Amino acid sequence: MKKFLSIFTCLLLAASCEIPFELDQAGEAKIYVQGIVNNGEVFVTAQLAQPITGKVQADAPMEVDQAWDGDEFSLRVRTTGLEPVSGRTTVPPPVEIRDMTWQRVQVDTIDAVDIRFTLDHAPGEGEYYGIQILQHYEITYMDGTSEEMDVYGTPGYILTASESVSFDLEDFMQVNFDGRYLGGADYMPLTLVTQKQFDGKVYQFYLDSFDSSILDGIRERMPTGETGMAGGGIISGGVGPGSGGQGFDPGKIPVDMKTSYTFTFYRLSREFFLYAKAMFQSNFDFLANMGLIPANFTWSNVEGGLGFVGAANSVTLGPFEFPKENENKFW
Repeated sequence: MKKFLSIFTCLLLAASCEIPFELDQAGEAKIYVQGIVNNGEVFVTAQLAQPITGKVQADAPMEVDQAWDGDEFSLRVRTTGLEPVSGRTTVPPPVEIRDMTWQRVQVDTIDAVDIRFTLDHAPGEGEYYGIQILQHYEITYMDGTSEEMDVYGTPGYILTASESVSFDLEDFMQVNFDGRYLGGADYMPLTLVTQKQFDGKVYQFYLDSFDSSILDGIRERMPTGETGMAGGGIISGGVGPGSGGQGFDPGKIPVDMKTSYTFTFYRLSREFFLYAKAMFQSNFDFLANMGLIPANFTWSNVEGGLGFVGAANSVTLGPFEFPKENENKFW
């Protein structure tokens, strides 16, 4: 618990401090590019940006060349007057989930759902994954009207307060990903998963776990608004009704709510994972953002400019409902 309180105290301090300083605007504009291969489809975003501030300038005509060599994908982007940008990535194999199981677990005041994905093999140290959890709510009001809403959730790993000593923010590295662009403004968090979160072939996580409430508390106390080019991260956006996202109509009386979950599980290239991790760190490394330690989270695999070239393959499971006693009763 002391470890968690220490983290939480630092986060509160970071949220309440502002340290203005001037940036040296010197330097030439460079091309910022994201080249993403997602399930075999290529998405390229290219813009002009200042290398220091990351401020995006007006669009310029870009010429894009791409090439495949087996599972190797390479990209080159150029425009008049600037150094061309190039990068490459290795497309990971498809995700193979051999089994999925779930069960409801009740520990103290926590009523969670235990989810387990079993892959076709035990991931090695150099394999990288990610998961998106889409929660779909259908609510019925006393006046007979109904409403639907989609929000994104976060996988949890802790069920009780006594386990909070093992709370580790690296288990919750997140960036927004809409399938085409990494780090956008829309709250669509992709949670990064590594070998650490696996037990052999099995990836286990919880819905509505104890650490989910910890994360909600952190989110509620962190600043809102724009988070820069990194986008998203654990500190921005809501995770459900009443926790920062757009909630249901407060002027009506709810009488019934149904919830379903859809899981998209990704296998990521090394380049995708490292750039996503760097994005998360650039948002959440508040000591660096405050100027107290060097900012050492920058990573890129492109030459001549900014950005990254990466790849992903994914499989989508669901929607699923996880019924429980009084499931049709609105809290």
